[in-house]
Amino acid sequence: MLRRLEATHLNGLGVALGVATTHLVISALFGETAGLAAVGGAVCASLPDVPNPPQRVLPRVLPAAFAAALVTLLVGLVDGSLALTVALVALVTFLSLMTLAWGARAGPMSFSPVLAMVFAMAWDRTAGSTSPVEHALWVGLGGCVYAGWARGAAVVLRHRLRELALVEALRASERRVRSRAQRIALAVGANEARIRASIADDVVLADALQAARDQVFAARRSPRSRRQTDLVLGLIELRDLLLASRLDTELLGQDFPGRQWRAALADSLRLLADVLGALADTLASGAPLPEVSAEAWRSQLADRLAAIRVPAGDSRSHLVSALESRVGHMLDDVCAMVARQARRDDVDSPWTPQRLAPFMSPEGWPLAALRPHLRLQSSVMRHALRSALALSFAYALGAALPWAAHPFWLMLSVAVVLRGNLEQTLARRNNRIIGTVQGCLLVLLLAHVEWVPALSVIFIAAVGTAHAYVNRRYRVAATAATLMALLQPLMLDPTSSPAIGERLADTFIGAGLAWLFSFVLPSWERAAVPRLGTQLRGALARHAASMLRWAPDADAQLAQRVSRQQAYSALAALAGAGQRTRVEPERVRLPDAQIEAALSHGYRLMALLGAVQQQVQRRAGRLDASKAETALPMALKACVDVLNGEPATGTDPAEIPDADAGAWPEHLGQQDLTPWLLRRLRLCRIEAREFVTALDGLSAPRPVSPR
Repeated sequence: MLRRLEATHLNGLGVALGVATTHLVISALFGETAGLAAVGGAVCASLPDVPNPPQRVLPRVLPAAFAAALVTLLVGLVDGSLALTVALVALVTFLSLMTLAWGARAGPMSFSPVLAMVFAMAWDRTAGSTSPVEHALWVGLGGCVYAGWARGAAVVLRHRLRELALVEALRASERRVRSRAQRIALAVGANEARIRASIADDVVLADALQAARDQVFAARRSPRSRRQTDLVLGLIELRDLLLASRLDTELLGQDFPGRQWRAALADSLRLLADVLGALADTLASGAPLPEVSAEAWRSQLADRLAAIRVPAGDSRSHLVSALESRVGHMLDDVCAMVARQARRDDVDSPWTPQRLAPFMSPEGWPLAALRPHLRLQSSVMRHALRSALALSFAYALGAALPWAAHPFWLMLSVAVVLRGNLEQTLARRNNRIIGTVQGCLLVLLLAHVEWVPALSVIFIAAVGTAHAYVNRRYRVAATAATLMALLQPLMLDPTSSPAIGERLADTFIGAGLAWLFSFVLPSWERAAVPRLGTQLRGALARHAASMLRWAPDADAQLAQRVSRQQAYSALAALAGAGQRTRVEPERVRLPDAQIEAALSHGYRLMALLGAVQQQVQRRAGRLDASKAETALPMALKACVDVLNGEPATGTDPAEIPDADAGAWPEHLGQQDLTPWLLRRLRLCRIEAREFVTALDGLSAPRPVSPR
């Protein structure tokens, strides 16, 4: 049954068991009061405990445990003074959210001190009185005990978590291939056909591949880890081939032969997706490896394409041959993945841990990362200030309300809803309200249960559920969080009545406050465009400089992979800004057409660069080396100059006649592919120029429409 659980489910189960173990151990050694305090520390320390390699667990969990203990001490010292408590709320919130300067890895840890404040404020109402120092020590001890549990669980589950990361990457690749097949077959609606919908699929795939890199590349070298590394690298290459498959398909047309060609190519991609899905099933549940034969599939595709009758002299025949070759490369690569997983003997690999390290997510907490955000223009600084104002106001308001028994509930509602941008805040607001209502309904049913052990089991299950779903389906996490909050009093006194009305009121008021404070020191996406544009232009320039090379050596190929990953990340950042801006006020919203144009040209340039390097590496024998070695540096300089904003030199690529660029190599019978390469290089220059134009239009001030 455990093999059916996903990584987040295993992680949530591990968190629940870890919190329960911490409670049992501390209670047995030091008493129930210490055990309850330790639970708070364990829950706060568990927030950064997400699926990670074992060596990344303690550097993330221990800082959260320390922060929880420190905040608990400070809350105890200012207890009884509303003014000092409000000031402390503002200070802790600001410092906590400034940790977001370290990026996504700091997200869970940034909430630990805020949650520790809530637990510390609720302490006298749930577990009796102890001195602030003693309370903080129990919280810190609970966090440390949980940290040891988390490290041990990561070691025990490391092999399974790697497999599940690979499964998710395979599933995401399968979905992306099927999506591409639908687009080639023209079987998608108008909205799905837009570049933004396609990029959303690419972002999901990129996230899955990065999670697989972090898990697999960190593993100790062994035959199994080398097989897994080869699989990840194969999926990355497949993504590049899939991106290149976007090129030229529009030239197939939509007449009868064009639709037949499209159907044949799409069916081959669906076959490829089936193999990826079967390979995922093998890793997930031990199903047999799929039977594959690249030669048979290539032959089937060739026969089907040859059977399509076209008018004599139709120039698209050469295009179809090129597209067939691209699909054939993908079939070859997927079959190689399956064959590699079938081999149980070890295979020497040039991919040492040192060569793999640049592809893993950054780790650690360097103070230098804070420096760029110590100014009001920083979105991190603005979010920290905004949240500090919102949470301190919410606590003061909660203390003034007629039901002032739990003012920290109102503060917590604001904390979990108010996000760094309006899109996420609105989504959290709606899911928080619905989840709270669902949780209250469940508590009404559980209020008749007076057996404390049963309530304790439900509470622990709610802890694991909230942890597993907080970043996937927040509505489920909000339901579980409501259970946690309302079950605590019932566990201490099963005859008491849960404060359902207060919980609902605080949730509605807190969600409204979070929405209102979204407009205080707002961080609209338009303000981030200059920074994102500079990063994207630099990333694409570096990628062009590494890809437009003849016969790259091993170090150059490593640089290509690194620059490719950076370029994908930069494009994903711009795509995310384009998605988030759609819910912003119209006066500050980014223009949809310019976002679409910039993303379209950026991804097309990436596809062209990948196609050029595929030709250089896979078809060098069918290229004129002298012409290629002359054309590649010229195209490299032209693309890099345009992307870096330097004046263009040489002939405008749009003015190069097709005879020189090589529109179709018909007269060469496709034996010499140099005209194809020259055409690709010409298109690279055009796309680089069009991308910069679109990006400049996106950064330009938006004219104010007359009212």
